[in-house]
Amino acid sequence: MSETSKNKKPMHILLGGTFDPVHFGHLRMTQEMLNRFPYAKVALMPAAYPPHRPQPGATPQQRIEMLELVLGKYPQLSVDTRELRRKDPSYSVVTLREIRQEFNEAGTGDECLVFLMGTDAFAKLNEWYEWQELIKLTNILVVGRPSSELPKDGAVAEFYQQHAIDKLEELPRYSCGKVGYCQMPQLDISSTYIREQINQGFSPRFLLPDGILDYMNQHGLYGLNPKS
Repeated sequence: MSETSKNKKPMHILLGGTFDPVHFGHLRMTQEMLNRFPYAKVALMPAAYPPHRPQPGATPQQRIEMLELVLGKYPQLSVDTRELRRKDPSYSVVTLREIRQEFNEAGTGDECLVFLMGTDAFAKLNEWYEWQELIKLTNILVVGRPSSELPKDGAVAEFYQQHAIDKLEELPRYSCGKVGYCQMPQLDISSTYIREQINQGFSPRFLLPDGILDYMNQHGLYGLNPKS
């Protein structure tokens, strides 16, 4: 459901990940967010040293360049490179504190900030660094598929029940402190699958934009033979 006209206050949505490489699943997610919140700005934020995943195969600069290739012509979409500039692990709470501090310094501390999470990641939120501090800095929007479910018991389930918002369209009214949930069709594509296809000698074409595949070929990423 779209925002109403009274919800035009700035809304910032963060989609984190390694983007190693960026693919149509990531890009469709940004459009799904803009379909629901037409006035939002969506930032894709690549992690430099993800604490819970293997290290990326592309360099930080290459991942930035791939994102910029596909996002540059869309004014509501951007690349946030702050975690790539950080030498320490990419803990989300540290990043969100930094963003909220920037809002405060700009005199816009009440702006709505939304952190996107998949259902699987949300179910393990209590394993994240300072996880209970996140809600003081941002709203959380959990994105699921029809086959996925929110946790029904335990610390994360209690956390959800405490902060859940009744109507998703009201989320832009809050700067932080709320947890929303929405189901949406998602393309069953992952960066891991793309890299596995390449490793097996198969083409990943039509899983990601042609410009990204051309870039990967040009730079010999993920085992592809570089082209002059």
